[in-house]
Amino acid sequence: MRKPLLLVSVALLTACSHKISTNFQSAAPAPADTTCNPEIRKKSDLFGLDAQYLGSITLDEPVVYMRRKVCSEEAAMDILKTNACNLNANLINITLEIKPGEDAPPYPRSACYRCIANYYYVEINETSKPILKEDARKTISWEDKTKITWDNFMIELPESSEVPYEFISRIFVSWKWSHWTGVCKNYKAQAVFYSDISKVKKSFKTTENEKHIKLLFSLTQLYAKRLENNLNSWKPIIGNRKKLFRIINWYHMDLENAKTRFYEEAEYGENEAALKKWEDEINTELEQLTNGEKDPNEK
Repeated sequence: MRKPLLLVSVALLTACSHKISTNFQSAAPAPADTTCNPEIRKKSDLFGLDAQYLGSITLDEPVVYMRRKVCSEEAAMDILKTNACNLNANLINITLEIKPGEDAPPYPRSACYRCIANYYYVEINETSKPILKEDARKTISWEDKTKITWDNFMIELPESSEVPYEFISRIFVSWKWSHWTGVCKNYKAQAVFYSDISKVKKSFKTTENEKHIKLLFSLTQLYAKRLENNLNSWKPIIGNRKKLFRIINWYHMDLENAKTRFYEEAEYGENEAALKKWEDEINTELEQLTNGEKDPNEK
């Protein structure tokens, strides 16, 4: 009986690293990076950057482990970097991190460092370089109660550009996670404007033309409130995160389609009648959904 017991002991000692789950893209690989020195970020906002998603990885607690060092944060970083090199990724974005002994419902407490990370190849240019260096975005959210002006557009478009401006915005969603029921609840959604990637021609920066960006900010908030009301109306409240993110993505796509219609119908302000129609429809519904909350663009 001694020999089988010895084999079991060896198995216990060798099964000591993180449990690794991957979901890598089957698309063509990103440009090769011969230096292979990927940047590691935590919960970085890459919205609007020229970033190619290459896949994700989950590092979890091993089924059996004997020594904590093998599932430490240092060991996890080595695993993340090794896979980044295999994928030709130059950026690793850790979206979920649980330190040893940390309470992070619905995940059980563990002596191991655990994380979920996404791999990207990000084009490094004049726009992305300062954003990645600072690892912070220049944004204005609806709840900031700040009026957006052309001064908030940080990139100047050449006068030869076919469009006078590019207003970049999205919907930010937050919620509470119930430890007892395992579902998300109390959703909040709001418009967020991205100053660091929004662009405008110098010749278009007039006070009169600021009504365009006022309407686009209100339009983004309108879709945010539609999404918020939709999520909070679910019975029971959503517990499946994949379903939740799928719904959020639907609203983002609808918002982008609405922006495109706005540009086409209003002809970037050339069609005053269409612009007025959009203004009336946006303001009427937004006021109904927000119960009269004050528009931050109003003086």
